[in-house]
Amino acid sequence: MQSKFILIAGGTGLIGKRLADYLFEKGYNIGVLTRNPIASNHYYWNPEKNEIDTSVLEKVTHLVNLTGESIASQRWSVKRKEVLVDSRIKPIAFLYSYVSQMTRLQHFISASGVTCFDVTNENKIFVESDPFGVDFLSKVVQQWEKKADLFQSHCLVSKVRISPVLDSKGGIIHTMKKPILLGLGSSLGSGNQWMPWIHQKDLSALFYHIITQQLEGVFHAVASNNTNKEFTSTLAKVLNRKIVLPNLPKPMAKILFGEMATLLLDGVQISNSKIIDSGFVFQFDDLESALYQVVG
Repeated sequence: MQSKFILIAGGTGLIGKRLADYLFEKGYNIGVLTRNPIASNHYYWNPEKNEIDTSVLEKVTHLVNLTGESIASQRWSVKRKEVLVDSRIKPIAFLYSYVSQMTRLQHFISASGVTCFDVTNENKIFVESDPFGVDFLSKVVQQWEKKADLFQSHCLVSKVRISPVLDSKGGIIHTMKKPILLGLGSSLGSGNQWMPWIHQKDLSALFYHIITQQLEGVFHAVASNNTNKEFTSTLAKVLNRKIVLPNLPKPMAKILFGEMATLLLDGVQISNSKIIDSGFVFQFDDLESALYQVVG
């Protein structure tokens, strides 16, 4: 195992830091591509300027791509949509332009997203082979995964469709708990829209499983699915608070968030059968237990 060298693009984000620490503890040599190298295992790159420290490339056996601007941090203006697409597509294309120098490369593993199906079909449980939806996020994921497939002629390729991640240091919990702690929490829209999710420890373990089992293809990183109402009320319980306000109406959410409101108001059920059938076991698949572990 010591001969394996895993290079993580996007490794300074929350998911990347968790994954790097996890894989290091498992005995792997880890490198992180970053615009601001500050640690001994950091290597400079800047895809926008077509710059990268090529000295690391000959070491790489596994390349993990976690790049991409946050989907939910800003309203989706025309310019912001371009950023969301480009920040996912261009880094992969840039990395691929150096694939000839990655002579030891065995596996390319790229993040993707579960928000890629027909959100009008609330009763279906979507599997990896189901067709993409036609909305903006579905098209983003489709382009994202197609670009990752460039590496198929050189190595194994895996695409991990990541659901909202439960983590004490950021992500969906950080966003949702603020109004709840202030007594301003409420369900959104009908509250019946599905919210797939995964605990950060399970997400890191899932990447490790894909690497060690040499799995290729698309996999859903989803521990379970709960409705928005269930998620909100359970988080409030864990925080020792109560939800007293009525649901935020759909029209109000659309005024507040614009097109991005689809992230809050629409949802689908996502199957995790494929990764489970490969032998992966989720440690946290009960929402209340997972939330207590994160914020309790």
